[in-house]
Amino acid sequence: MGKSRLFWEFTHSRRTVDWLILESGSVSYGKATAYLPVIDLLKAYFAIEDRNDARRIREKVTGKLLTLDKALEPSLPVFLALLDVAGEDQPWQSLDPPQRRQRTLEAIKRLVLRESQVQPLLLVLEDLHWIDSETQAILDSLIESLPAARLLLLVNYRPEYQHGWGSKTYYSQVRIDPLPPESTGEILRAVIGDDAALQPLKQLLIARTDGNPLFLEESVRTLVETNVLIGERGNYRLAKPIESIQVPATVQAVLAASPTLPPWRRESPFDSVLARRGAI
Repeated sequence: MGKSRLFWEFTHSRRTVDWLILESGSVSYGKATAYLPVIDLLKAYFAIEDRNDARRIREKVTGKLLTLDKALEPSLPVFLALLDVAGEDQPWQSLDPPQRRQRTLEAIKRLVLRESQVQPLLLVLEDLHWIDSETQAILDSLIESLPAARLLLLVNYRPEYQHGWGSKTYYSQVRIDPLPPESTGEILRAVIGDDAALQPLKQLLIARTDGNPLFLEESVRTLVETNVLIGERGNYRLAKPIESIQVPATVQAVLAASPTLPPWRRESPFDSVLARRGAI
């Protein structure tokens, strides 16, 4: 499993039935937009939809915030500003940037901690290697309060992302390494079959995907969609010469070329393999 699929399995498990789950993530272009993952979290929390106009957004934010705790009312301008419906709020507009930043940090932290007193709260933030600096500041501030709250923070990131949480006693890391060749081969046997003519293709896929299960699955899906492989799952046949097959060089390229959803949003074709191995 990839990191997003691992999160999906946990958030949809019986362990989180009575939790409030808020999910967001960074995107490759997100570093240029301050608070982008935080804004997505707030939209989910306040149940804001694309069709909601400014008036409806203000109603939803005000109603939910004051219902949770009237003491949070001074934070209202912060959330309205983040959701771009602050209007001409003079007290907020009169603050200088450092003051607005500090007010934003405090407001989000207070909201999260107060909500965690009502029910267990799970915050999911994916792909921190693309996080913007303002969201990072909020994350660092929030992490300091984790031991005293009914709050679980799940984050994932690529190895190049650096943080200062490693020494925290309440921080745990699960490293997801590439699959070894034998496991990759087991997945391929289940997904495309045991036809001896497929062996060169299997070797090509193992070498190109480097043990990344998402890359492996989406590469096979692309080969099926482009009629390189024909038949049914677990019993495919090669319809084109191996020399003519082009396997995308990166997982991003194969996802961009595929009209289908990423596998963590639907049933994976190799769930049964992972289940047998005790991975899910």
